[in-house]
Amino acid sequence: MTRSADADGRVLLGHAAFFDRLRRWAVERPTADAVIAADGTALPYGRLVAAVAATSAHLRDNGARPGEPVAIPTGNSVASIVTILAAAALGAVPLLFDAGATEQERSQLMRLAEARTCVPPVVAREPAAWPEPPAHVQELALVTSGTNGLPKVVGKHWAAVVDNSVRFAEVAGYGDADRILCTTPLHHAFAFGVVLVPALFTGATIVLAPHPPLPSALVPLLAETRATVVQSVPFLYGAALETMPSHGLPDLRLCVSAGEPLRPAVRSAWLEATGARLRDQYGATELGQIGFAAPDGPDDACRLVPGVQARTRLDGEWSAGEGELFVRVPGRPSRYLGQDELTQRSYVDGWFRTGDWGTVDGSGRIVVTGRVNRRVVVGGRKVDPAEVENAVRSMPGVRDCVAVVGEDAGYVAFVVAEPDVTELGLRRHLAALLSSYKIPRRLHLVPALPRTTTGKIRMAPLWQGLTDGSAT
Repeated sequence: MTRSADADGRVLLGHAAFFDRLRRWAVERPTADAVIAADGTALPYGRLVAAVAATSAHLRDNGARPGEPVAIPTGNSVASIVTILAAAALGAVPLLFDAGATEQERSQLMRLAEARTCVPPVVAREPAAWPEPPAHVQELALVTSGTNGLPKVVGKHWAAVVDNSVRFAEVAGYGDADRILCTTPLHHAFAFGVVLVPALFTGATIVLAPHPPLPSALVPLLAETRATVVQSVPFLYGAALETMPSHGLPDLRLCVSAGEPLRPAVRSAWLEATGARLRDQYGATELGQIGFAAPDGPDDACRLVPGVQARTRLDGEWSAGEGELFVRVPGRPSRYLGQDELTQRSYVDGWFRTGDWGTVDGSGRIVVTGRVNRRVVVGGRKVDPAEVENAVRSMPGVRDCVAVVGEDAGYVAFVVAEPDVTELGLRRHLAALLSSYKIPRRLHLVPALPRTTTGKIRMAPLWQGLTDGSAT
C-alpha cells in the first residue's frame, strides 16, 4: 500500500493509490460485484473500470477538463458512481450536489465553485483507454447540508479524503466479502467517506438503497441484499425497529450511525433485535471521519480515527477539559470555495473549528455533548438543549424532541409523542430531572419532526407550524 507524505511529514494515501486499487480489483476479481443498484442490477469490478474509462472520455468530449470543476447532479445510482469516478480519473474536480436541487440552488453552488460545466450522470459504453494520470493536485467539492444556513461548497484534496476513508475502513474492518448498504445520499460526505471510497478500495460491494429511503423498506432491504454493513441515521434505525422480523438479520455485523445522537432506547432495542451494535460515527464534511465508537466501548464516546487529532478550546484558550472541539486531519486543510473569509474564520492555529462542544482525553476518546451555537442563556444561566432533549426523550411515550430558541417564540421544545402524552405530564416529568430554568417556556406537541435526507431536523416547517396552528 503506497502512501505519500503531506506537508507535516505524515504519510498519506491519495488519488493514484485509490484508482490503482480499483483497477487491481478489475484484474483480480473482475466478476465480483462492485455496485448493486436499488433495482437489483449489478455492476462488477471489471465492467466498472471499463465504464469509468469510457465515461471519462465522454466527459472530456462534453467539456470536462483536468483541474476544472464539473458539476454532477448526484443520486443514489450506478450512473452517479460511474460519473463521479470518471470525472476524478480524468483529473477534473467533481462538484457533487443533490439531483433534486432547484435551478437556483444549482446556479449558486456552481458560482461558488466556479464550475462552468454540468453533466448528468451517465454510464458510457464506447471502449476507451484509461485517462492519463493528472499532473496536478487532485480535488473534490462536497456540499454541506445547509441546516445551519445557506449550503456551502467544501473543497477537499483527494489525498486527505482517500487516506481518511481508508483508515476508517481499517478501523471498521471492511473486507472484500462485505456488502455495504448505503441509505444516505452519495453527494453527502457521510456516504462518500463511509461507503463509496472505503468500499471500493477494499473490494467490498456497495448496495444502493432507493432515495429517499422509506423507513418501512429498510429491514426488508437489509434482509433481501444480505448486507453485512449498513450506513444510516438514527431516525431510520428507530423507525426500522417496527418492521424487524423475529429472527433478526443474521448477516448484519456492523451498523454505522451518524447525523445526530442515538437514543439509548433505540441503541439497546436494535442490539437486542439484530445482535449487531449501533456504532456512532462522528464526522464533518470539512474533515471526513473524525471518530468511531469502539465495538466494546462506552456508548457516548468515539475513538479518534487514526491520523485525526482533536483538542478543546474554552474562552479563547486551549483547554484540557470541556470546550469547543477543534480537529486536525492529515493532508491539506479543506476550504470553502468562493468564501475565503469564512475559511479563515474556521481555523485557529491550523485547527478546524467544528462548532461542537465536548471533551477529548489522552487516550484518543472524543465525546460530543452538543453544539456551541445551540447553547442558550436563560435568565443569565447557560442551558445546553441536548441535555433538555435527553430529559424529554426519557419520558415514556415520547418518540422524538428538539429544543430550540426562536427570536420571537423564545425557548421552546417540539415533541413527538403518543396521544396520551400531555404538556402538563411532560412538565411534571422534567421538573424531576432539570432545574426550573432549563425547562422550555413552551412544549409543542407535533406529529413529526421534518428532516433532511441525512436525518437532520428542518426547523423552518416547525416554526411555520406555530404561526398556522398545526403545532399545539
